[in-house]
Amino acid sequence: MSDAFDLLLVNGTVLNPAAGPRQELDVGIAGGRITAMQAGLPRDGAKRVLDVQDCFVTPGLIDFHVHSYGGVNPYGFDADPICCATGVTTAADAGSAGPVNFPGFRRLVYERSRTRMLSFVAVAQHGVLNVPGELENIGFADPEGAARTVRENPDIAVGIKIRLHVTSVGENGREALGMAVRAGDACDAPVMVHVGNTGISMEEIVETMRPGDVMTHCYTPKQPAIVDPSGRLRPAVLEARERGVIFDVAHANGHFDFDLVSRAMDQGLRPDIISTDLHSRSGAGHVVDLPTTLTKFLMLGLDLDEIVADCTVNAARAIGWEDRLGVLEVGREADVAVLAVVDEETTLEDSVGQRRTTGQRIVARHTIRAGLL
Repeated sequence: MSDAFDLLLVNGTVLNPAAGPRQELDVGIAGGRITAMQAGLPRDGAKRVLDVQDCFVTPGLIDFHVHSYGGVNPYGFDADPICCATGVTTAADAGSAGPVNFPGFRRLVYERSRTRMLSFVAVAQHGVLNVPGELENIGFADPEGAARTVRENPDIAVGIKIRLHVTSVGENGREALGMAVRAGDACDAPVMVHVGNTGISMEEIVETMRPGDVMTHCYTPKQPAIVDPSGRLRPAVLEARERGVIFDVAHANGHFDFDLVSRAMDQGLRPDIISTDLHSRSGAGHVVDLPTTLTKFLMLGLDLDEIVADCTVNAARAIGWEDRLGVLEVGREADVAVLAVVDEETTLEDSVGQRRTTGQRIVARHTIRAGLL
């Protein structure tokens, strides 16, 4: 059996949330796919044996919210090197491309990246912008084109993106959200809704969202937040969770408040997806990378199995790709992360200037994309 292994991972703990409890298994990889998962696989003849003792072998991590359209979009940067160093085998760009410039995303990002780079397509025809905001002039909206782009690019395009903060849409928030939902209906795909500093209420936003739509920046302290000024979770937000609205962290520079996260989780709103929103103006100090963001939730009380689920199988299900991503299984493409939880004093920072120190952190030891280290 081992003659067929290009890579054999031994002595690790397989942490595969979609498949059940942790198991002490070896993982054999050949031809870019997982070909064996069982204890005590023979090592003789394997082209490479990687000892991952004291590590967790997990599905390749999915960073559900990044901006990777470097050189074209003002938020874009080359996310591939940081993904490859941090266990991330798939990333989803959050609207850097719209229907006009999506072909460039395919050529310049998707085709050139080692990381599998997917994309939510912006309702704004040119993608998200900074100054001026992309839909301050609602004439730049092209929901029909966004829906058509998703339908015509099923290998890359996974949903629709709308930013609702007032610097993006001005006074057009209600109309823009309606356009996004219509686009989602037209292409049968989820809508990723960016909240924080919106001109419409949180209640109106979540009541407009459909089951399967994604609230990104769900723990933003920018108003209106998912908690009211007294810190109580808004009833409409919990009702939206019960209806199937998905809550995505998307940390970023301004959308993560330790206190707000703790209050919301204490009242029953834990995240469905943990992501970074890495972009050209983020990274140092706040976000850093996905393992650092995951470490914050370890510190806040989630267990490692929940955390890994939130950036593997849960993220895959949100885009209907659970048959391709987020699970370790014989026959599947070998996208694998090797993670460790190390005992090391680490200072973590949120987006509002708070710092907390923890004694453990999550690190990525190896990233395996399509069977290659």
